[in-house]
Amino acid sequence: MFDGDDMIVIPKDRAVTRTIDVNIEIEDPGDTTVLPSDVVKNIISKADDIFIMNFCLCRKSNGCEDYPTDHGCVFLGRGVRKIPEKFGHIATAEEANAYIDECGREGLVHIIGRNKLDSIWLGTGDKKDLMTICNCCPCCCLWNMTRNISDEIGNVFKRMEGVTVEMDSTRCIGCGSCEEICFTKAVRQKDGRFEIDQNLCRGCGRCVEECPADAISITFDEGAIDGIVERVGSLVRLNGQDVERSHRPSGDGREGTSRCLKRFRKSR
Repeated sequence: MFDGDDMIVIPKDRAVTRTIDVNIEIEDPGDTTVLPSDVVKNIISKADDIFIMNFCLCRKSNGCEDYPTDHGCVFLGRGVRKIPEKFGHIATAEEANAYIDECGREGLVHIIGRNKLDSIWLGTGDKKDLMTICNCCPCCCLWNMTRNISDEIGNVFKRMEGVTVEMDSTRCIGCGSCEEICFTKAVRQKDGRFEIDQNLCRGCGRCVEECPADAISITFDEGAIDGIVERVGSLVRLNGQDVERSHRPSGDGREGTSRCLKRFRKSR
């Protein structure tokens, strides 16, 4: 079902230290010209069709009270022409990029790529016609299940290339804030201190922000970004200028959404 699918976790901009030429580090990512979220924005700029959802299926189904339920996914590709209008609206690249920044300020993590699940519940047809940009919270994200499902499916959900996460055990005070916030349960206690399971960690950067002792660091290699954009962008047909416009459903798609919500609740 998920053959060839690929979802990449984008580290939080505020959590990273950028690495250039491997050995040179810039401490304040806010003052740099390239940030992890630029991967998302670069891919958005290549899309002819952009759709912003007006709700998050995961947070809505879980009744989330900590993060906004009206900040949903962004979809790219000609498949968005089949998404019911009541689910959101067509957007420009400029609007979508501003929305990505807004989601980041809300504490949400971007996960971008292709997964067949979205093309099924939205009824958009060929999975190569739809790219997903999830804006995920740590409590309700569908990808929380990655630790409980098979490696074959869990491996669809990956850390971004060029991202390194490290914990300095000598600085760890054993407070457990990192373990509490980790949505893949990659942080575990050992001998009174915590360590990161690199096989489970997806490099979102939440633990870096939460750690009061600055014991965790996350870096990304700016040189890897072009390759990531090219690879992820190739997963979906983002340009559909030569394709006749498809009819957009006039209904609200509630029947399909209801079925998906029921399946999601059962999986929790």
